[in-house]
Amino acid sequence: MLYGVGWAQRWQVADDARDAIEREIGRVGQDETGHLAVLDPGSGEATTLVVAWKHVAAAIVLGSEDAGTHDISATGPYR
Repeated sequence: MLYGVGWAQRWQVADDARDAIEREIGRVGQDETGHLAVLDPGSGEATTLVVAWKHVAAAIVLGSEDAGTHDISATGPYR
């Protein structure tokens, strides 16, 4: 999920793209553009989402069976 001022977006992440997505979301708030491999919600086909990170206030990856295995501290990046 991506959150900005007044908006939120939810995308499905392919299992093999999860690590790359988690690395990318570390750029939240930076004046950079990133590319996320996501699944189109209508077709289920892989597609690329282009993100202007300076417009994203927070990002998180939810819903994976291994979500509890990450060591996330209160001061660490959103995942």
